[in-house]
Amino acid sequence: MNEIKIKVDCFNLKYTLECGQCFRWKNIDNYYVGVIKDRVIKIRQDGDYLYVKSNNMDNLEKVVKDYFELDKDYESVEKRIVKVDDYVKEAIKNTSGLRHLNQDFFETIISYIISANNNIPRISKSVNEISKRYGDKIEFEGEEYYLFPTPKQLENVSVEDYRSCGVGFRDKYIYDTVKRINSKQIDLEKMQQMDTVSLRKELLDLMGVGPKVADCILLFSCNREEVFPIDVWVERVMEKLYFNDQVTAKKKILEYANSHFGEDAGIIQQHLFYNIREKMI
Repeated sequence: MNEIKIKVDCFNLKYTLECGQCFRWKNIDNYYVGVIKDRVIKIRQDGDYLYVKSNNMDNLEKVVKDYFELDKDYESVEKRIVKVDDYVKEAIKNTSGLRHLNQDFFETIISYIISANNNIPRISKSVNEISKRYGDKIEFEGEEYYLFPTPKQLENVSVEDYRSCGVGFRDKYIYDTVKRINSKQIDLEKMQQMDTVSLRKELLDLMGVGPKVADCILLFSCNREEVFPIDVWVERVMEKLYFNDQVTAKKKILEYANSHFGEDAGIIQQHLFYNIREKMI
């Protein structure tokens, strides 16, 4: 099997894939294996180089660079945001090279609807089960993988079918969203062209999408780096670092993040999240 080699700067594969923004990657024998776009990717990092295999080698370098934002100058971004304050400086030092992914919009919407009041292992299990049942199968290195299904492939899936994939009470939310997309009530392409405020409003109109889920979708598939998703970990780290360990309303945390972190709030959020979860800060 052919393998391509890609030079990277200011990039850490482990931090990027294990920071909670995606749900379909596994670490197997020093490689991370995942399904993105139309193919299976098997990738490892050794110093400043990535080594990548796939069932589909066509245009592979571009696919990888787009997904991992490898053409973006993150070194300059990190040099800028370490000046925000000493807490951010420490967080960046601990997890330098963590990047946001350019994930598929539809898959991210469904995945983050599933994520509400859920944990990563269960989210991953449900997303993989939906893919296995309704997505296209790919065979790669003796294993079977499945693409995330398109809205059309989910057209006849019932609420009960979703429930049997382990999504729990979120079954009706997924069903309603898919139905609205297939009936043209929702135009995914048009949504992605909206400004952040308008797109957030549209996302919040979807069943099962609250502020945190909407902001995760904006950040992890629409590259809206000014948004600041607040989950329990982010709430905890913000209270610890910026509010003297006092319980603080999410609205107040968000107002502080918006004013203090500005257009880089989403990037800083991921570093703070990963640092607090891994007990680095």
